Amino acid sequence: MFDTLYDANTGLDRGIQFGDGHFTTLVFKHGQPQLWSYHKRRLLVTSERLGMRLGDACFNDIAQAVFKTCEKQQNGVMKVIVTRGNSQQGYRLPEQASPNWYLTTSPLPTRFNSSCHVGFADMQLGEQPLLAGLKTLNRLEQVMLHKERAERGFDDLIVCSSTGYVIEAIQGNLFWRRHDRWFTPKLERCGIAGILRQAILDQGLLPSVSIVEEELTDLTDINAMLIVNSVRGVIPVSQIHDKVIDNTIPADLKAFTDETCA
Repeated sequence: MFDTLYDANTGLDRGIQFGDGHFTTLVFKHGQPQLWSYHKRRLLVTSERLGMRLGDACFNDIAQAVFKTCEKQQNGVMKVIVTRGNSQQGYRLPEQASPNWYLTTSPLPTRFNSSCHVGFADMQLGEQPLLAGLKTLNRLEQVMLHKERAERGFDDLIVCSSTGYVIEAIQGNLFWRRHDRWFTPKLERCGIAGILRQAILDQGLLPSVSIVEEELTDLTDINAMLIVNSVRGVIPVSQIHDKVIDNTIPADLKAFTDETCA
């Protein structure tokens, strides 16, 4: 599977050269990929938005490998990586490039059963609407944010865009409650449109969710906050800097993520 990384005639995989690709990370349990319809949509939509030629035959090969690996290994976490293909030096798009794809697996992580203490990140996310929402291979911002988090001693950080709007946590999307209403950030400027975030919105797992643009100062009166992703599930926030908030996970959401996440 990894023999496509380099070829003397076609060059090096553009995913390594330029981050020219995208990925999705899914949980599989009892031999079945969880939330597969959402991961499938992400792979197809992202390829289309990036102008990658991911044809039906190529995607069918990916899907067959996903299900075959899940059936064989039964339980774990799988990363599916798609790149534009190989090219020689230079950013110019190769005329005949064919996408490369890779699968990796790892054991299910230990379930995170406690709430977390978060702070506000000093680093901000660059705004690029063309790539907003996509999970591309370019994750250096998240790498540097993890460095900042470790240095400051928080469990996670709330990250804003370069114009000051709340976007996400380092490894998950955000939902917060103000009185009886739930909110989640717009992701039209930057950020990743997560699988679990979309499932929550589609299936009404939180009541009355509004998609908003808010700044850090708008969060002073919130009552609860959740960090969500499709691997770890839901992690409730118990404290934002010195402010203590409710860390209860709504029952319907907890039941859903207990079934579909690690």
